[in-house]
Amino acid sequence: MPTERPTQAADPDTWTPQRFGTRRVQAITDPVIEPLWDGDRVLVRVDGPHVALHDEAGAPVEQVPELEAAIAVAARATRFVLDAYVTPQAAQTGVGAMLGVVESPTAKEVTAQLLLGRGRERRRDLAEQTPTPVEAGDVLVIVAVDLLSLEGSPLLDVPLLERRRLLESILVETDLVRIGPYVRPPVDAWLGSWRAQGFRALAYKAANSRYRPGAVADDWATVVIPKR
Repeated sequence: MPTERPTQAADPDTWTPQRFGTRRVQAITDPVIEPLWDGDRVLVRVDGPHVALHDEAGAPVEQVPELEAAIAVAARATRFVLDAYVTPQAAQTGVGAMLGVVESPTAKEVTAQLLLGRGRERRRDLAEQTPTPVEAGDVLVIVAVDLLSLEGSPLLDVPLLERRRLLESILVETDLVRIGPYVRPPVDAWLGSWRAQGFRALAYKAANSRYRPGAVADDWATVVIPKR
C-alpha cells in the first residue's frame, strides 16, 4: 500500500504559521490582544543546541545567525517550536542583530536607523494591516508569540492562553530574544503606548483557540489601531 503523506499537524517539520481570519474582532470570544508586529513571521525549531528559523512558506531563514545563537542561550527547554517574528520594532535599546550587515553598527548608526524606521512607520497608511518585511540594515530581535511544541509533544490542541503561559516558562528574555506582550480587554489603556511605539494594528486571538499549522483561523483576526 502507498504511504500516506503526513499532514502538517502530524509532522512538525512541515508546520507553517497559522493565518489570521477575516472576522470582525468584536466576534472573537474572550480574546487575547497583542500588538501586531512588523517584520517577518517565522517558526523557530529548537532541538538541543541546533536552532533553525523557517519563514511563512517553510523556507529556511539563514541571514540571522546571531538570533539563532541567542535563542539557544535563552532556551530553558531542550526541544520546542515557537511562532515568532523577526522584527526591528523591539530593538528600542539599539541592541539587535543586523540583517545583511557583517560589521557591528556604531551607536550613531543604530540611532539613525531607529529614527528612520520610526519615520517610515509614521508615513505608512494606518489602514494597512500587513506587517512590513525587514530590510537590509534593520536592527533585529526575535519576538516569540506562541509555543507549538514542547519536548517533542505537540501543543496544538492546548488552549492559546495555556500555551502562552508555558512559553513564558521556557524562554528567558534577553536583548535579542523577547516574548510578545498581550492583554485582556479592555485594551484602551494600551493603545496610546502601542501607537507611540509604531504599532499600526492589533491581533485578536480567542483565549481558548487551538493552533492549526498552515490553516486560516476563524477565531484570530486583526484590526487597525484607531487614530487619536
